Amino acid sequence: RVMSMTHTGEPGFTLYIPIEYAHVYNELMSVGQKYGIRNAGYYALRSLRIEKFFAFWGQDLDAFTTPLECGREFRVKLDKGNDFIGREALLRQREEGIFKRFTMFILDHDTDLDLWPWWGSRIYRNGEHVGKTTSSAYSYTLGRHVCLGFIHSNQQPITPEFINRGEYHIEIAGQKFQAKAKLYPFSSLFT
Repeated sequence: RVMSMTHTGEPGFTLYIPIEYAHVYNELMSVGQKYGIRNAGYYALRSLRIEKFFAFWGQDLDAFTTPLECGREFRVKLDKGNDFIGREALLRQREEGIFKRFTMFILDHDTDLDLWPWWGSRIYRNGEHVGKTTSSAYSYTLGRHVCLGFIHSNQQPITPEFINRGEYHIEIAGQKFQAKAKLYPFSSLFT
């Protein structure tokens, strides 16, 4: 079975084949040579998915995160009238606003000399601790580190204006580095 599926935001396929057909991999690699096919490792794929602002279940998202909080509200048809478990809670959240939001951060620091972020780094907005990172990677496209994580607010709903008005820092091993917060992948700026 072949599925057109991407984990990186680029066109891709996932093959599900029994072990006795493992030779299919060798054939694909052989035929694909003239097209520049090559293997990519975990960290390369991780970097691409973080650049595209793709959240991973278990790493970035969990059962306590709603589609509105992670920017995936387009995946839920709230206005079609179909009932489902959690619909009323999502409608209420849409009306009252969200108080945590999945956000992308582009660090402004020296990637050769400064510390590299990882998951669990503290996020600061205007000097106040507001969340932590869930994923991070070096972006080969930007030449910078990119982090994903959640911002929390107890006082007011988190809106795009709330995100854009803040000054952000990511703390890595006790040292704070300036970061730019975004609600959309940086690649969307170029298309």
